[in-house]
Amino acid sequence: MALETSTVLVALEEKLQSLRDLHNRLQAIHVGSTFSSLLRQPSAIGLTFNEPLERKVESLKEVGAFLKSEKVQDALKAAGESEKADKSELTMSWRRENRKRRRAPSPESPQPYHSFQTKSTSLFPLLENESTPLKVDDLALYIREFNLNPDHSQCKLHIWSPVRSGNKKIGNPAVIRFSIRDVLTAYVTTSHDPDTRVLVVETVTAFGPREKKSPHSQSEYMVYQKLSQQIARMLQSHPMVCFQTIVGLLVSYEGLFTQQCTTCQRVLSAEGHVPPVARLWIECSSGPEVGKEDVNWQPRHVTCLQS
Repeated sequence: MALETSTVLVALEEKLQSLRDLHNRLQAIHVGSTFSSLLRQPSAIGLTFNEPLERKVESLKEVGAFLKSEKVQDALKAAGESEKADKSELTMSWRRENRKRRRAPSPESPQPYHSFQTKSTSLFPLLENESTPLKVDDLALYIREFNLNPDHSQCKLHIWSPVRSGNKKIGNPAVIRFSIRDVLTAYVTTSHDPDTRVLVVETVTAFGPREKKSPHSQSEYMVYQKLSQQIARMLQSHPMVCFQTIVGLLVSYEGLFTQQCTTCQRVLSAEGHVPPVARLWIECSSGPEVGKEDVNWQPRHVTCLQS
């Protein structure tokens, strides 16, 4: 009897695992965005970085084959029979749970403490070094000091060149390679006016730490495509932001895959399963946060920015 029960439980667990695998595959292919991208007009400013259509179609074919497999069909059939046999507690329990969560605290309940610090949000901080933008003549010294700074030992800056050359002259435009060990590589394309010599950031393109791609291509991974898009939007709104501020923004991505979104308190977004690639600067009028490097960069999912 015990052996028969154990066999039934094993078979049930296999069916449940098949259903879990099917759910995960459906979530991974983003069915809605796959077909909506075919109907959307191309972006006028070129900020959309979609994965190749062939790859999407191939993913859909793989999921279709998995859905038609015998084990998945058996699991779906068993789930349907189970639902017909007993529908109790399938539709109402979540509503009762939501009503319970939304209940307002009673008058005698202690209220949470709210900080009286005045906070304002912006895309970039209003720092003192904004008034002294970096000049191309000081770039080499800035990179040297940055790489020696122990506060961000996982981050490195280098002047990128398509070919190895003994020429130390910085070109116009110049590409600076920023890297965070095991997290990302970003190429910052800058230009400068021959008269003022001030560096202006034109584009920032992010890649995986082991991707071997040119600065003017795009990553194969959705998370780095989304990150590049987000920084592009920020630069479009503030085209004259100084180079040092962009570097500070990039440093804030050290915890890209571990930091929680400050709005929904999740690492991966509910839609798309992407980490918080957006950043928002929170300016406090008082408190320990003010004046500390990078602590005011708040990670957000793109979908949570309007929350």
